Amino acid sequence: MAKTMTITHLSHDIAQKKSFVSFAWADDPSKRLGLEVPYGTALEDIEAAAETAIADLVGELQAAERRLP
Repeated sequence: MAKTMTITHLSHDIAQKKSFVSFAWADDPSKRLGLEVPYGTALEDIEAAAETAIADLVGELQAAERRLP
């Protein structure tokens, strides 16, 4: 399991007024994750926004009910 995820992209969708951060795992660059961050997030704020997005995802996954179809 990688101990490092590299932030590879920050993109802004002007039409939808959404911004996204993308990560790649250090030990397996084909493994990627993309998460929404506050619209217009600046490069100097991306680390904090990315940490918040990951924490929100973890909370959502932990709270989700898991069931078979």
